[in-house]
Amino acid sequence: MAAVLITGADEDAEIARRLVRAGHTVRFAPLDGASAESLDALDVLDVLVNTGGAAQETFEGAVESTARILQTYLPLLERSAAAVVVNVSGPQDSPSAAAVNIVTVQYAKAFPRMRINAVEQDTGAIVRMAQIGQDGPTGGYFDATGTPPW
Repeated sequence: MAAVLITGADEDAEIARRLVRAGHTVRFAPLDGASAESLDALDVLDVLVNTGGAAQETFEGAVESTARILQTYLPLLERSAAAVVVNVSGPQDSPSAAAVNIVTVQYAKAFPRMRINAVEQDTGAIVRMAQIGQDGPTGGYFDATGTPPW
């Protein structure tokens, strides 16, 4: 059982339902990533589903939002024995998707103990990647079918 935090609002309720059915504890936090309540309520964080970049329309906004949320929750993730970060990306051909992918690769290199990946906005892909183990991939981009051919 993993402690999962989903940034964003209740539109991610289906993701939460699927993760709870799989036995995980799920909480939500606002996209600003700075909520004291969300930090105080957690002892350790195993999985972060980071929707900050997907909510942005510009490259700069997606970089800033994705990185800010990661920085906020990194101390909790570092306490986990098997930390996973799922950075939810915008539409595949958008500037925000490119930004999320770049941030993902850089954080995956900087934190090799964690599994940090970017995922398209697809409930199944997000849930699948949120449950990968320590032997799973890191620094990649995944869609509904797995790894895109490009």
